[in-house]
Amino acid sequence: MTRSFRPSMTERSIGRTLRKWRDDAEMSLAQACKKAGFSVATLSMTENALKPFDPLDIMILGRVYELPNETWKQLVRRAEFAVRERAQIRSKQSTLDLNAPQDVDESYLEATTICTFGADLIPRLIQTPEYSISAAGLGCPTYPYDDPARKAELYADWIKGIATSEASSMAVNIVVTKRAIQRLVGSPAITNAALIQLVHLSELDHFTVQVLDDKTRPDVQLSTSYVHLAFPHAQHDDVVYVETAGSGRYIEDLAACELVRQGFTALQGCALDPIKSVEEIAEAASAFTSRSSRRSPSKKSRTHESR
Repeated sequence: MTRSFRPSMTERSIGRTLRKWRDDAEMSLAQACKKAGFSVATLSMTENALKPFDPLDIMILGRVYELPNETWKQLVRRAEFAVRERAQIRSKQSTLDLNAPQDVDESYLEATTICTFGADLIPRLIQTPEYSISAAGLGCPTYPYDDPARKAELYADWIKGIATSEASSMAVNIVVTKRAIQRLVGSPAITNAALIQLVHLSELDHFTVQVLDDKTRPDVQLSTSYVHLAFPHAQHDDVVYVETAGSGRYIEDLAACELVRQGFTALQGCALDPIKSVEEIAEAASAFTSRSSRRSPSKKSRTHESR
């Protein structure tokens, strides 16, 4: 039963929450297991969503970590929902219980292979906090506590993760349209900073960026951004996160995910090679630098105007 268990993204998010509880309580696996009466293997599998969730186990862990009753009861209800969801639709597709735009920021940190396409904006996972906040004003998916501090924390974790030697096994492949890198988001300075960060990331061995010029290839007219994620655990299937106007959702159907993966490979074949792509991005960043300079009067001019 356990080895054949294929968790949905809802169930994986529950496991991440349990791990976060333990981290916040500053307990090791062994310490938490001793207090809860679990084996280390059981708790590890639970946190990694490698086995079905037992609501009673969640209650016990909530008390071990000294959390308010409503906190662990809310997670129990989510686990019970996931069980009902699986029984009713006989599938692992997450539906109403998971806020995908919120969850995907955490999922990036667990993925080993990421393929993302940006149709109108720089892809979500490599947006700087300022760019991401400005993009929310353009109708991009957000969530109630989508605040600057949280975005900065997630972004710092993500950049640190892909830049360290431990991440050498991670492969990040990005295809972004030319119109996306030329789009003003927030201000010229904010857009420029996001593009410069993209140029820096392209220098990593396991990070590839390509620009798709839809004017050169008018037959390629994709308007939906998406991310294809693959994970290290054999029981965690690939998933696709899709963004449309004002919302984001997961696609967990294996056949659909495979079609998206094949489509992304086709996009890579249509796009500029990585070297020319970085040149395009750098040129776009330079244009925004010029616009920012024109919009910001010099110190001498401001002093003169104040007189």
